[in-house]
This record gives sequence, C-alpha cells and structure tokens, in this order.
Amino acid sequence: MKVWEMVRKTLGSYWFWYFCGITFALIGSQFQNGPGYMDSAYYTVGGLQLFEGHGFVEPYIWNYFANPEGLPAPAFVYWMPLPSLLTFIGMWLGRSSDFFWAKLPFLLLAGLLPVLTVYLARMMLRNRAYAWIAGGLAVFPGVYVVYLTIPETFVPYMVGGGLFIIVAFFAENKLIGRLDSFRRIFLLGLISGWMHLTRADGLVWLILAIGVVIWRTRPWQSVEKFRVAINSVIVLWIGYLILMGGWYYRNWMIFGGVFPPGNSKSLWLSSYNQLFSYPNDHLNFANWLESGWSAIFEARLAALSLNVQNFLVVQGSVVLLPLILIGTWIRRELPAVKFGILMWVLILVIMTIIFPFAGSRGGFLHSGAAVQIFFWSIAVVGLERVILWMKKIRGWELSSAMMLFGWFLVFVNLFIAGWFLNDRVFGRSNMIIWNKSIEQYQKVGERLEDLKISPEAIGMVNNPPGFYWATRRPSIVIPDGDIRYALAAAKRYGATYLLLEANQENLSDLYSNPQDLNEIQYINTYDGIHYFVIISDSE
Repeated sequence: MKVWEMVRKTLGSYWFWYFCGITFALIGSQFQNGPGYMDSAYYTVGGLQLFEGHGFVEPYIWNYFANPEGLPAPAFVYWMPLPSLLTFIGMWLGRSSDFFWAKLPFLLLAGLLPVLTVYLARMMLRNRAYAWIAGGLAVFPGVYVVYLTIPETFVPYMVGGGLFIIVAFFAENKLIGRLDSFRRIFLLGLISGWMHLTRADGLVWLILAIGVVIWRTRPWQSVEKFRVAINSVIVLWIGYLILMGGWYYRNWMIFGGVFPPGNSKSLWLSSYNQLFSYPNDHLNFANWLESGWSAIFEARLAALSLNVQNFLVVQGSVVLLPLILIGTWIRRELPAVKFGILMWVLILVIMTIIFPFAGSRGGFLHSGAAVQIFFWSIAVVGLERVILWMKKIRGWELSSAMMLFGWFLVFVNLFIAGWFLNDRVFGRSNMIIWNKSIEQYQKVGERLEDLKISPEAIGMVNNPPGFYWATRRPSIVIPDGDIRYALAAAKRYGATYLLLEANQENLSDLYSNPQDLNEIQYINTYDGIHYFVIISDSE
C-alpha cells in the first residue's frame, strides 16, 4: 500500500508530468538538427532575422499575395509571428543561432501539454485518480511527436487551446477569481491574443471568447447586466490587444491597415499551387466561379475526406475516437465540452469549406491541435464510462480495468509516436531523412560558390525559407504555371538563377528534359538538382 500511495502521489504531481513531457519531447527531437520542411524553416528564419537584428523582414518571397516591392520583404504577411518570436527568445537566451536554441522555447512549452491535460481530465472525470491516463496520452502524443519542439505553431496552439478551456470553464480559485471575474476575462483576452498571434485563424478564438463573456453575463436580462457585459468585453479586448495591439500597429505603419494586403485572395484558390501564383490578379470571386460548381464541390469533398482521416488518425489515434465520442456524449451538459465540440466543428468548417486546399494540406492539422488537450482528456472520460458499463454487465473491477485499458491506450499512442518518428525522421534507411533537405541545400550553396554566383544574387527555388536557412542566400519561390510565369517573376524581382528539384510540381517537363530556352541557360545537374542561369534583357 505504501508503494501504491507513493505512485499515486507521484502521478498527482504536476511537476512530474512536466518533467515527463519535456523528457519525451527532448528524446524525440535529438535527431532533428534543422527545420525539416518549409513551415518550420519559415518560422526558424523569422527568429534568426530578429536575432541578427534585421527586424520583421524576410530575405525571400515564398508567395506573391501581398505583391512585395522587392527583397527584403515585410515579414509575416501570410502567417503570424509568435513561433518566430519564441525562436528568437531561444536564440537570445543561448546567444546563438544554433537550431537547439531555436527549439528550446518549444521544448519548455511541450512540458505543459501533459500538465494541462491531467488538470482538465481531473475536472471532467468522476474519479480524478484516472487522470494519469490522459497525462500519458499527452506525454506520448502520437503523430504530434515530430512537431513538439521544432519552431512551429503546434505546441503554442495546443497550450493556448488547453488554457482557454481551463480558464473559461474551470480553475475557479482566489488567483483568477470567479468565472465572471474581470481577472479571468482579462486572462481570456491574453490567451485569445496568444492564439491569434500564433495563427491567422486564431482570430476565431477571440470571437468565441466574446461569445463566452456575453453568454456568461446575460446582458439581455437587465440594464445592469448589459453594463457588466460591456465592461467585460472591454476588459477582454484589453487583454487581447496587449499581445496583438503592437502587431496591428506594425501592420498599419507598413501596409496602411491592420491586416496585410492580398490574403483574401486565398479564398479564391481553385488548386493548392495557385497559392504561389505570379501574377495573381486572376485570384478573385469571378474566376473562382468560372472553375465550375463541380470542381468547387469536389475540392471541398476531398478536403472533408482528408480532414476526417486526420481526425481519426492524428487527433483520435484510431482507438481513442470512440472513447472521445462517448466521453463527449456523457459530459455533453458541461459548457467546456460544448465549447470544445463547437470549436472543433468551426475549425473543420473553416479548413474544409473556406480554405479546402490549405486545410487538407496541413491547415486542419495545425488548427485542430488547439483542441487536442480536450480530446485526450475527454477520451479518458469515455473510457471510464465504458468500464462502468462493463462493471454492470460483466462485473469488471473498475480500478484494475482502468489500469489495464489505460496502459493499453498510452502504449498505442507511444507506438504511433515511435512509428511516425521513425517514418519522418529516420525513414527506411540508416540516414536521418529529416535533415536531408537542409543538407542538400547546403551542398547547393557550396556548388553555387564553385560556380562563382554571388551570395547576394537572388535565386528562384522551391523552398525559399529552407534554402536561406541552409545557405544564407536570398531567393524567391518558383511560381505556379509554366516557365513564362517564372521568368516574369524573375524579371520583377531580379532573380538570376533557377534551381529545379525533383519535387517541383510544375515545370516537370523542363525537369525531365533540362535544356536552354530563350531566357534561361542550362548549366548542369548535381545531386538531382538542375542549375539554370536566367538571362536578363540587358544581357
């Protein structure tokens, strides 16, 4: 009994869960020596620019929505800056731009995932002792393991979403007051600002925070309650603007508005690669309609299919899904559960109907991370109810059954985490494939030096942020369409060479048959990458 009591006390310690979260995240990130894909490279370079004193500018162009005048271009026109700010803090703390320091703030935040999950599970379970199962699911987070410590939106969004639900519906204590206290509402404003500063769709969290305040204050019942509601919304806005106000001011000074220009064009995409269109004047409502209702419907149906699959495999780890549904039904009277489901449905709608291409290519995975802590917690509620049913039917002993099936669920998440880590980081060979793209770009940088191409020369590449992180060379993205559009962008922004990789989705004919054209000259091929020189009119 003494041993079991010691175990129970250990599992009840939030410091224990924080340590477990950091430890597993650190183990998983040991072999990630750089950003493994464009999104992470973008945020990493954004932090690097701040660390090196360049400010909120980018030495590349990765899409042309804002019609930038040239390089360097204003930063974070399409994405939000918080992951890069966290990256900068890590580099500043370490006085180094090494990738370890870029990852450090995300590692420290990752430790909060099991802490918040255990807390939320305790609030919703009948027997709080079983919250350790939810903590185990968060320590071994399945597919999310690859993204825990790299500069990205996943961990900040998970932490923010979990905190929002806890602060909005639980955690009533002397520190933050009652559920309708100004202190709590102010915290909701701060969290909403955190969510929006992390992702553009984080604005939805502010809108729902206003809804929570109005629902709680009932302004329609009396003049006094109407006055309280107005004051509460003002307090909420103050908290929100503490984090977002400076960013709005920056946008106003640079763009003349609180939002950067051009982003509304993403509403009218008829294919994912149109995100990289140059020029992009054709991205409008009329052109979108011309694609035909059949194509519009099929795109959203395909996005729904992929997003539901992500829900099943990533958020639900397959075996958790029925438990999530049961737990949600059992606790459906709780405002926190209603909110969690409402938020998930809104995310699904936004990333399926409004942004089907971005949503199915990772947007839903990113945005849905915000309710992951809720899903881990409510899954254990579902397990508890299933065991209680089986206790009545089969006479199962509750404690031992929860222990057995709890460990099973944790091991399933651990297995998925190990499989996905091996698949994305190590691959099917002995080499670490996670670092392959950056290492390949580093070799490209050496080859460009051999070709006597100036480090200041602007290139045209598939992944400008990753290319800059590896080579410290400026670049612009290869636009959608045939070579004419690439040459038009090169002329506008002064690109003097083109790198064509095997994964370039357009220009496949030129990749298959590299040759001289009217305005480009084929140099050679090294390690599967074709090198071209772009010939300017003056030449």
